[in-house]
Amino acid sequence: MENHHAKPGLGQHTICEFWGARNLDSPELVRTALGQAVEAGGASLVELVVHQFSPQGVSGVAVIAESHLSIHTWPELGYAALDYFTCGDHVDIDAIFEVLKSTFEPDRIERQQLARGVDPRGNAAATSGASSPTGPSVVGWFQENEPQAPSTAGYAMAAILEERETKFQDLLLFEHPTKGKILALDGIVQLTDIDTYVYHEVLTHPALVAHPNPRTVAVVGGGDAFIVAEALKHDTVEKVYLLELDADVIEVAAKHYPVAANALADPRVEVRAADAFESIASFTDEIDAILVDLTDPIGQAARLFEDPFYAKCEKALRADGILVAQTESVHFHPNTVRQCFDTLSARFPRTELLWGAMATYPGSFWTFAMATKGLDPTVARRQPVLDTQLYTPEAHNWFFIPPPVRAKILTPTTLTRV
Repeated sequence: MENHHAKPGLGQHTICEFWGARNLDSPELVRTALGQAVEAGGASLVELVVHQFSPQGVSGVAVIAESHLSIHTWPELGYAALDYFTCGDHVDIDAIFEVLKSTFEPDRIERQQLARGVDPRGNAAATSGASSPTGPSVVGWFQENEPQAPSTAGYAMAAILEERETKFQDLLLFEHPTKGKILALDGIVQLTDIDTYVYHEVLTHPALVAHPNPRTVAVVGGGDAFIVAEALKHDTVEKVYLLELDADVIEVAAKHYPVAANALADPRVEVRAADAFESIASFTDEIDAILVDLTDPIGQAARLFEDPFYAKCEKALRADGILVAQTESVHFHPNTVRQCFDTLSARFPRTELLWGAMATYPGSFWTFAMATKGLDPTVARRQPVLDTQLYTPEAHNWFFIPPPVRAKILTPTTLTRV
């Protein structure tokens, strides 16, 4: 088990929720558990106070030389809230956790680990620049907040490169100690150096290889410009329109990613920093491929997963045009996958589903819907030489989910099991 206590800052704050817990209405047991947890963690007990409420419920606090350990119980709900804060690096917080888990026997646990006393702009208030025994310097911790995911992902931050509240969202770009740069919008990871090639290559190249002569491309969203960069790898492409709502995302990407900076400087690229729901309507029968690179269907982005937007795209596309859109995870967003596919199928004569394995996206099994006005997108009509890490025209058909498998994935009874 990983030991979490050797981290920079003033101290480590652990927040736990126990669901379906037992032994919650005994002040004696709470007192014993707190005492044993302090001892197991190697902390120094200063004072221990326990109070039983009427008709039920217990609160207990152990004041320790390193700060505190507390528990509050709701026996009628089988619920307990715990938190413990420890200064220094000698307290074994995993040992504390194990004692409490063993005592109250929860069916489900939610546990968060927070580094306290760390300046969000990148400077630890104490032990700044300290290194853990297992790796490089860490200045803070980012915890993803994807509302459909049943678990949370946490990332160490070696440096915070950008942190700003744009007109539309919260933006955070940080450097991981070993895995490169990570971009998050509104608390959800969008771009990582680990696996970004999978997402951007699958969203871009199957569509442009299936098209007989892609000259004009519109990228919806995609302010990081990685999709733009992939599209520019095709020598047939003469124009790429970047339809991104948030100009700050474009600015940050151009500043910190050479790939984005080079793509945005290409004379074939035109940036239109506006609402794509409106800007896509400025095209009529003039786009060969629309590549829809959106955040999750939350807030402003939600309407770009619906038929009124797809209708505007249909009008913008030429007769042999292709639309491809990211449609979320089979595991955590099953209704989005099915609804997008069904909506596109109702509007376009031909719709297929592609897939990619995204290690850093919640749900991992990521999908992309591709729709055409009749063209079979599973056929590779061109064999361009592409500088890619995953996609190759020789294996074009492999990226499409076979119809029998797709039928299983899109079956509502299967999707709603999660």
